[in-house]
Amino acid sequence: MNTTALEELSFYIGRAYYNYKSLLERTLRDLRLDRHISPGMGHVLFTLFEEETCIIRDIARRTRLSLPTITVLLQRMKRTGVVELRRDPDDGRAVRVRLTALGRSLRPRCRTALKRINGILGAGLSRPAVRHVKRGLARMIESMRRTEDP
Repeated sequence: MNTTALEELSFYIGRAYYNYKSLLERTLRDLRLDRHISPGMGHVLFTLFEEETCIIRDIARRTRLSLPTITVLLQRMKRTGVVELRRDPDDGRAVRVRLTALGRSLRPRCRTALKRINGILGAGLSRPAVRHVKRGLARMIESMRRTEDP
């Protein structure tokens, strides 16, 4: 079978990314979260919803995102008033991240956004199919991470 370049896996992933980002932006706007949250922040935000205060390294480990990526996201979240950053009193090298009152207040709407988006993404897929997609995407992410500089 002869496929065109646009039918390659990389182009499907790209189209999925752009469509997902558009869906997320619309959902954030619809739920009036867009003043405080932008695409990419969900990993950090939901980590902090589970544990309201974390060290940056722990957030990176739990989200499987790089420290530079986390740092950029946290600076944007700090500017919007969702988190505050402070030196850890027990370890002066570590920075502790904490949700602000505003950040905590966003939790119900963020959960609504997550439920809405997952409903759209999983529409027409069985539970086993969703698990299969998640496993495949996890393998792709791991393959891409292996190519990063140490």
